[in-house]
Amino acid sequence: MFLYTNFELRNPFISLELIVWSLFAGFIIAALMAIYNKRLIGGFVKQILREECLSPETAKTVTELGYGTDWFIKNALRTDTVLRRFVVRIDKEKPEGEDSETAESPENAGKNKKAPRSPKHDVIDFETAKFYIPEELKYRADVRYASKGTNFFMFGVCVVVFAAAAFAAIYIIPDLIQLIDNFITTMRTEF
Repeated sequence: MFLYTNFELRNPFISLELIVWSLFAGFIIAALMAIYNKRLIGGFVKQILREECLSPETAKTVTELGYGTDWFIKNALRTDTVLRRFVVRIDKEKPEGEDSETAESPENAGKNKKAPRSPKHDVIDFETAKFYIPEELKYRADVRYASKGTNFFMFGVCVVVFAAAAFAAIYIIPDLIQLIDNFITTMRTEF
């Protein structure tokens, strides 16, 4: 147990271990989210680009793109996510009186305005709804979802490095604080 004469670290609810392990957990969650975005969502974007779904005429359904049973992709297309800034939905089968084909237009995306986004809990019929990435957003989507360096091997390396850094912080930081505390005490006694 370290006793510091110049520092008051008496909060019983916050400890160095809690802070370090919370940061460690945050890094792990961030790495998992990067894998999710780059691999799973990025795979869907790459499939749209491979199939050359770049206009309303070439748009395809989720099933035609090979993601018919993928809940994560359907959820990402349903909610207000970054993916919806790139992927445009065309709904067929509208009630009479409305256009038979409507699309969310991302035309304003390149003009410093945000593209229209879907409501949080948009109900989509994935059997009939078709999706495409407009030609003008093709490059941005490809760059945004590039998956270089995002794989499970790198995730494992990151976990090992972060764990080593966490253990080092837990054992080294108290000694550093004690060293600083001793230095301050020495300076006070000499002057």
